[in-house]
Amino acid sequence: MSSKKWFIGWLLIVIMGLGALAGWVYAVDPYMHYHKPDTEHYFYKLNNQRSQNDGITKYFEYDALITGTSMAENFKSSEMDALFECNSIKVCYSGGSFREINDNLKIAVDSNPNLKYVVRSLDLTMFFHDKDRFRTDLGKYPTYLYDSNPFNDVEYVWNRDVIWNTVYPMTENRIEGSSGGITGFDDYSCWQKAFTFGIDTVCPDGISQVRQGEPVHITDREKSTIKANIEQNVTSLALDNPDITFYCFFTPYSIAYWKNKVSAGTIYKQIEAEEYIIELLLQCENIQLFSFSNRLDITCDLNHYKDEYHYGQWVNSLILKWMHDGQYRLTQENYKAYIAEELSNYLSFDYQSINEQIDYESDFYAAALLNRELTGTEPVNLLEEYEEDFVLNNAKITECTDGATGIECTGRLPRESGSTVTVLDYVTQNEYVGAEIEISNIDDYGYLTFYGKKVQDHGQPTVFVLSDTGELIGKAEANYRKIDNEWHQYVIDITKAKGSVKVFFNGGYIDQTGSVDSDYIFSNIVLY
Repeated sequence: MSSKKWFIGWLLIVIMGLGALAGWVYAVDPYMHYHKPDTEHYFYKLNNQRSQNDGITKYFEYDALITGTSMAENFKSSEMDALFECNSIKVCYSGGSFREINDNLKIAVDSNPNLKYVVRSLDLTMFFHDKDRFRTDLGKYPTYLYDSNPFNDVEYVWNRDVIWNTVYPMTENRIEGSSGGITGFDDYSCWQKAFTFGIDTVCPDGISQVRQGEPVHITDREKSTIKANIEQNVTSLALDNPDITFYCFFTPYSIAYWKNKVSAGTIYKQIEAEEYIIELLLQCENIQLFSFSNRLDITCDLNHYKDEYHYGQWVNSLILKWMHDGQYRLTQENYKAYIAEELSNYLSFDYQSINEQIDYESDFYAAALLNRELTGTEPVNLLEEYEEDFVLNNAKITECTDGATGIECTGRLPRESGSTVTVLDYVTQNEYVGAEIEISNIDDYGYLTFYGKKVQDHGQPTVFVLSDTGELIGKAEANYRKIDNEWHQYVIDITKAKGSVKVFFNGGYIDQTGSVDSDYIFSNIVLY
């Protein structure tokens, strides 16, 4: 074979190989750059905002959109759908600038003529940013996914990471028979489970006496920067699309954030900027603007925060409700009073009083306490209201030292050690050491809370909540070795539960190797 023929043959093989790779990426299309996700054959993990949000925005069917920074990532689209009677997507950009978020909103408007609602966070820390700022600390920005240039798609279809870390595993899962699908928007970007909350996390060393710094005020140059940023990246799109309602809100940062502003004297500049932005935004009739900074029961309770800025998902749930109901909306008539109250609140606050806060052992207890405002449902102590409905086994109703009613569980499960029958199946289908109760209507409740105490030996909590079809909704477990003989707090998230549920409280050791004298008490069992 001549060298020319060899070269042509080799070149054809390379071209065919590259074409096959490109076709493979095109068919699976994990970033949804070319088409809708093929959820019949592949499972799409939504885990790359800057690569996937563009495709979601272009190809999904929706009439409402949730966007913003990490302050919006814990929103649940299912909650928005129920409140606003819409079909929403969530496309957030962690740390994203006003420009980055607005560029995506432009795509949404151009791609979807049915868009009716936009929920958008406006971060207080980004007021003074340049109008064209982008976040640059996450590596190269995938602009090749956003433009209409087909030639730079080589960075996608022949991208080694895309092929071997995404396309190949998705294809392998399909071959192995895994079902197709896609990450739900309630879970997409949600960071809630990765962090702890409370004063011990936000201010582990406490808050020392706060001395007010020399006042710093906004400058004309800063106002010019703000005006350019807001007009280019917020109001222009609203003015061009009067049929879309934009629900914008200032992110409610914690008291730890405001403490730093007071200490530096920059609280004046911050609130002056907020006032100026309010005046710019209120010029658009289809922008509904909200702020919750004067809800001091939220911002001053660090049980709602993982750091100075980021609040728990239960605050996101309340924000959706408040916006839907028109609560804490800023208008031409009330914004001056709001600004004055905000400045007064944080200048006069007793910051050292924060040191007296109790850090909840279970972070979701903060969510439970707010569920009454979210749903309008009063909490109920199950042992006080429905003691007769508990079915006991190797357990008795007892009075605890604090006067509360409890369930004392004595013994162990007769389950064999190493049994193939799971603890869940054994407790819910065979036998438990404790109690069972059926609750007929759980719809408006979100959390089951209780306290537990190991009295002696191998007593430990193993609590399961099951739907009427036997599906596990939530659980709380703790190994007896990891708990002392003090009371501990537990919270089970049951926000997804509907209709009737069964709750099993097992306080005995999980198999027959435990002591027959093991003792555990459940107390203060409350539905919120």
